[in-house]
Amino acid sequence: MSRTYEALRQAEFARRGAPPPPPRRAGRYRVVSVTSNKGGVGKTTVATNLAVYVRALREDLPVLVLSLDDQLVVDRMFRLDRSPPRETLATALRTGKLGSAIRLGQYGVHFVPSSLDISQAKARIDSPGVLRALLDGADFPGLVVVDTKSDLEILTRNALLASDLALVVVKDHASVVEALKVFDLLRSYGLPKERARVLFSLVDQRIKFIDRRDEHTEDVLGVLLAAADRFALPHLASFIARSPKVESLATNPSGRIRSVLHGAPGSRVHRQLRALAEEVLELLEL
Repeated sequence: MSRTYEALRQAEFARRGAPPPPPRRAGRYRVVSVTSNKGGVGKTTVATNLAVYVRALREDLPVLVLSLDDQLVVDRMFRLDRSPPRETLATALRTGKLGSAIRLGQYGVHFVPSSLDISQAKARIDSPGVLRALLDGADFPGLVVVDTKSDLEILTRNALLASDLALVVVKDHASVVEALKVFDLLRSYGLPKERARVLFSLVDQRIKFIDRRDEHTEDVLGVLLAAADRFALPHLASFIARSPKVESLATNPSGRIRSVLHGAPGSRVHRQLRALAEEVLELLEL
């Protein structure tokens, strides 16, 4: 992309009052964010396990996970020791340097330690391009997976603008409606809606709906697919089912969260997460 074209492109978006979408990334890394404006849809489970499965499928591809939330789920899954980190994501946001905060974790996945006070760092951010600048500076040579908070505030907007692909997690009809806001936000940034994909998560296919007029039976997944199609939202072929076994992996005496790959390798969700990782790698051309 020429400098002249990029300058004209930046000026056009400035005139329209919206931050410009990032130019096509020429560097080595790619970014996938996992987002939803609704809580309880399984974002963090998807983000952390996606990282593990991509790493297992592509041992030559480094994987980095970071969480924009103020919880320590990422740390509980990936940290190798209990020593407090010297630097966290909040540190990186304050200093503008991410590289020195990256740590090698469990399963060969890199991560940035999370921060309980990330809201204080967030209060200083007024641009949706800060995370992209941090990632450009770190130039991590692989896939970056970003777990977002259940909102569409400034850090989530940073994740969306930095992403090559956003997974918009949907569990029920209410989260389909919330997903529309994510696609509207992408549109306001001048990004195509194909930059994001709906991912159906925590789907309980035991729930059936019977239309007694034609004796047609449909499950929850079919209802959610119809809703996404009605709003013309692009979605993944993969989906993630609800599983008590998977939910139990977060509670054990060690306090560590186990991945589905290592804690439930015989489950249906294991096969679904593998399919999700393969689909993401294909979409990102990795």
